[in-house]
Amino acid sequence: MTVLTENDLEFDFSSAMEAIIFDDDALHNPSSLKRVDFIAEFDDRFVFLEIKDPDMPGAVNPEAFKTKLLTGNLIPDLAGKYRDSSWFWSLSGKATKPVYYIVLISMASLDPALLLAKQDELKRSLPITHKDWSAPCAAGCAVLNLDQYKKHFGANSVRRLSAGG
Repeated sequence: MTVLTENDLEFDFSSAMEAIIFDDDALHNPSSLKRVDFIAEFDDRFVFLEIKDPDMPGAVNPEAFKTKLLTGNLIPDLAGKYRDSSWFWSLSGKATKPVYYIVLISMASLDPALLLAKQDELKRSLPITHKDWSAPCAAGCAVLNLDQYKKHFGANSVRRLSAGG
């Protein structure tokens, strides 16, 4: 069973063939590459997962995060993380399956409708397709809250460490 941790969230990737912490300087040497947190390989796809957890106990300034999200300043950063990670993955010869980009925003006060709007912004910011490309840069992308993530990946796919159990 592969279990990876990002601060106060623990992810169970037991249904994946492999899962790695991609945002690791040991993998990339120090560089200016923006990186997604995890990459998981499944039979038919890769999942690039970026985690934002302003609900983490002790989070420095969750209101600043919410402001960054609401003003649209977070989306270009999220798009850049995907593009750099995808570029590195492709040039490493590992882009052998469709890639889905998942952004998990663990902030209970966010309305799911807002997350859907931010998902649309992210699709435009990447962009997923371009008239000059022969294929999309991603098979799909989603911006999910914790409950939505669990519905999609399974009830035990993520847990908050500080909650125990």
